[in-house]
Amino acid sequence: MFTSFWDEAIIAIFFFYGLAFYSLGLALLVESGRASELGFARSMRLLAGFGLLHGYHEWFDMFERGMALYYDRTFPLWLVWLRLAVLGGSFVALLAFGEHLLQREGIRTTWRMTISALAAYAVASILVRLVYNLDDRAWAQAVDVLARYILGVPGAVLACWALWKQRAIFRKRGMGRFVQGLTLAALSLALYGIVGQVFTGQSVVFLSTVLNAELFRRVTGFPVQLFRAAMATLLAFAMLRVLRALEVENEQRLEAAKRAKLEAERRSREALARLNAELQAANEETARLLREVQRRDALRGELLQRITTAQENERKRIARELHDGPCQTLSGLALGLRGTVSLVPASCESATQRLAELETMATASLGELRHLINNLRPPQLDDMGLVAALRWQIESMGKRGVLRARLEVLGEPYPLPTEVETTLFRITQEALTNVVKHAQTDRAWVTLDFRDGPTLTVRDEGVGFDPSAIFQTGEPRMAWGLVGMQERANLVNATLELQSAPGQGTTLSVRLHLPNSQELDHADSRAHH
Repeated sequence: MFTSFWDEAIIAIFFFYGLAFYSLGLALLVESGRASELGFARSMRLLAGFGLLHGYHEWFDMFERGMALYYDRTFPLWLVWLRLAVLGGSFVALLAFGEHLLQREGIRTTWRMTISALAAYAVASILVRLVYNLDDRAWAQAVDVLARYILGVPGAVLACWALWKQRAIFRKRGMGRFVQGLTLAALSLALYGIVGQVFTGQSVVFLSTVLNAELFRRVTGFPVQLFRAAMATLLAFAMLRVLRALEVENEQRLEAAKRAKLEAERRSREALARLNAELQAANEETARLLREVQRRDALRGELLQRITTAQENERKRIARELHDGPCQTLSGLALGLRGTVSLVPASCESATQRLAELETMATASLGELRHLINNLRPPQLDDMGLVAALRWQIESMGKRGVLRARLEVLGEPYPLPTEVETTLFRITQEALTNVVKHAQTDRAWVTLDFRDGPTLTVRDEGVGFDPSAIFQTGEPRMAWGLVGMQERANLVNATLELQSAPGQGTTLSVRLHLPNSQELDHADSRAHH
């Protein structure tokens, strides 16, 4: 029979007491699947285990008390030990939760406190049986008290300390509004452990003989289970509020991911714009190079046409000069010799005079032919090399009075490939001819430097000109000689540089890029010849 109001309400108290812890454990278990960077979230499964097991334990206690009150029957002993196993398991989970949450980031949990407490609990349970020689039900009551003293109270204090330290982490992550929930949860756990678990059922274990549930009821007027249920309800309420931090963290992560995505898109757009700019610049450079190639192709086409025309004109000139000069002279020589035949018998003196005239004509024709041959291909270039050919060219122009030029040779001369010597000679010829035609001066300097290159330089102090207008297409071209010199230089892997300005004279330089092995091979070939 019920002796008071609290005896009638105790079943309901146990039910809501267990329901509070079970709801807490279920909520924590469901939310533990969220991805989170909070240490609290990684330890949440252990706290969920405590809530679920402790809820089951209170319902076991509810059934045990109900059987005694309503049916006046004793709870089966195996169910008593099952209830004690659930109680001990719940406190072990609470202790493990506090220890795991207190571990520093990046350090593996050792579980030393949890294992030590569990070992102490086991040893104490065995000792109390041996020391007091208890029967099974008295021993079960003592084991219940030891579980609360050795596992429950330290577990609650450790979990309270761990939750209290989480407040600084929450503030650091910008979730200060949940600090109040952590504070309430920590205080609820502390009161639940220090007060709720100290006042236990009476047993042979020291302290429970004095501080027990009967004393708490006499002092407060209500059972300690009501106090525990109130603390469990506060703990569940506070932790449910704290669980919203995971949603906020998830929102923060989504917002950070969104910002990162926007930043990545911005960087991608910038990179794309930069690549487009580089591609546009590359396209412009390609177009410029293409125009340059087209310009050079057009220039070469024009030059080829001019060269062909010049070759034909040169042939015509040679034919005309041979016809008008040596041919006419040789024709006159033939006619004179024919007339001489008829004069010999009549007058030996006249024949002698006529033969002298014919000798003079033949000598003049021979000189003209030699001059023509030298202009086509000077024998000095083949016989004595580039330096001798250049010296002959300069002396020849000086004798004719068209130009006073000076040749300077720097370094020790060495033979060059035939095509290179021919190219340098023709460029010198064309350069000196340009001085005569356009520079309005009768002075020029030719330098052949064998020390580095070799390098050929032709300089004058004439009127000069604007080099930028020389290689432009689309306008009537007057400087085909310079274009020809540039093309000749390209054919022998040489660089032609032209420096000039109106009123400042002109300097033309041809720098060759020949490997030493090529020069030596050519020198050897000339020596063998």
